[in-house]
Amino acid sequence: MKHNRTRKVWLLAVAAMGVSGCMDANNAHFGIENMPSNFSSEGERLYFTGTSSSGERIIPVGGHHHMQMHGGSCATCHGADKEGGAIMWPRFWVVAPALTHGALEKEHNDGHDHASYDESSLKSAIVKGIGPDGEPLHDTMPRWRMSEESLDALVHYLLGGHSH
Repeated sequence: MKHNRTRKVWLLAVAAMGVSGCMDANNAHFGIENMPSNFSSEGERLYFTGTSSSGERIIPVGGHHHMQMHGGSCATCHGADKEGGAIMWPRFWVVAPALTHGALEKEHNDGHDHASYDESSLKSAIVKGIGPDGEPLHDTMPRWRMSEESLDALVHYLLGGHSH
């Protein structure tokens, strides 16, 4: 009897890893397939590649397990067009929010309600995981480590309204 229970638990674990792996394979390059061939700004480069033009790599701390395993950039979850939508497996009920100009600068009701972001609150969200209302962001959002220059460039890109 105990052997059957152990076997069932093992089979469920293998099945869960398989499903999770398949889903990650489907989302592994979410947003990256539409990466521009040339970047219009340092912030855009950081958004897509996670690396500055001088070679500094921005480092994700915590966050979604795909990011932990494979590294990545903002576009990995938020997409090339900054529209969000990537599913944060294995938490299939959590979806990356949009980072478009409109999504950041106004209150909206898309399941990610928040006050408007400004430069200071967006920096806090990126490095501390704190939203503009002072509440913690979902723990699937990494806390990013980068130089002040890279943070300024990324925030300028996100608040500048540029999109593809």
